[in-house]
Amino acid sequence: MALLTVLFILAIASIALVAMSSSRQLDIRRTENLLRSAQGMDTVYGLESWAGSILSKDRRDNKSDSYEESWARVLPETAMPGGGMTAALEDLQGRFNLNNLLVDGEPSGLDVDRLRRLYSSLKINPASIDAILDWLDTDSEIRYPNGAEDETYLRTATPYRSGNRLFADASELLLIKGISRTDYQRLKPYIFVADQYTPININTADPLVLRSLAEGFPDKDASSLAQAIKQRPFASIEEFINHETVAPLGIGTQGLNVGSHYFALSSRVQIGKILLIFDSQLKRTDNGEVTVIKRQRRSPEHG
Repeated sequence: MALLTVLFILAIASIALVAMSSSRQLDIRRTENLLRSAQGMDTVYGLESWAGSILSKDRRDNKSDSYEESWARVLPETAMPGGGMTAALEDLQGRFNLNNLLVDGEPSGLDVDRLRRLYSSLKINPASIDAILDWLDTDSEIRYPNGAEDETYLRTATPYRSGNRLFADASELLLIKGISRTDYQRLKPYIFVADQYTPININTADPLVLRSLAEGFPDKDASSLAQAIKQRPFASIEEFINHETVAPLGIGTQGLNVGSHYFALSSRVQIGKILLIFDSQLKRTDNGEVTVIKRQRRSPEHG
C-alpha cells in the first residue's frame, strides 16, 4: 500500500509537471508571436514612412508622375533581424475612380461612358452601372431599367440597405445588384476609390484604361501607346491629346492629368513564422505632404 501510494503521488506530480511545462511552452510561443507581430507592424509603419518620404521628394522635384520615376522602383527583398521585407508603390490614378461617377450629386456622363467602355473591354454586362449610380446617390429612386435601392437589398438572405454615399472601398461592388465575384475580380486591377474626383494619369494608365477614354480606340493602338509612354512619358495633357494616335479620337482634357495624388503601397514583412501583407493607400497633397488614409491586411491565400 505504501509503495502504491508513493507511485500514485509520483504520477500526479509528473502529470502536473508536464501540464506546467506545456503551459509554459504555450506562453513562450504566444509571447514570441506577439513580439514578432509588433515588430512586423512597426516595419509596416516604417515602410509607409519610407514611401511617404519618396513621394514627398518626388513632388518637390517635379509635378508629373510616371513609372520612370524613383517612387516606381520596387524595394527588393531586404534582410532584417529575424526575417525580411519588400515593398512596391503603384499610382492609383492610373486606374478608374468609381466615385468619379457622381459629380455634385449628378451622374458624370463622361465618366459613366468611360466605365461602360471598360466594362466592354472586360466582357462585363454594363447593366450593373445603373445599380452603381443608385448606390452612390442619396435618393431612393430606382434608375431605369437596371437600378437598385433599399427594396432590392432588403429582400436578400442577409438584408442590408443601399449605400447612398461614396464608396469607401472598391470591394463594396460585391454588394451591388448585378455584380458577380467574377466581374469584381476582372474589374479590380483597373479601379480604386478616393473621397474626391480624381483625373486619370495617362502616364501610368493601363492600356484598357486608355481604351476607355474614347469610343473605337483600337486595342493594338492603346497597347502600343502604353509601351511608348513607359519610354517617354507625356509632360502635359495637351501633348497627349495631340499625339498622332490620340488626336483622331477627339479625346478632350477633362478628367485627365499627368500627375497624381493617390498611391498604393504593397508591403510584405516576414518575421520568423509571422507573415504580414498589407496594402496602404497614401494621399499626397500639392505641397508634398503624404498621409496614410487606409491600411488593409491581406492573407497570402486570398489576397
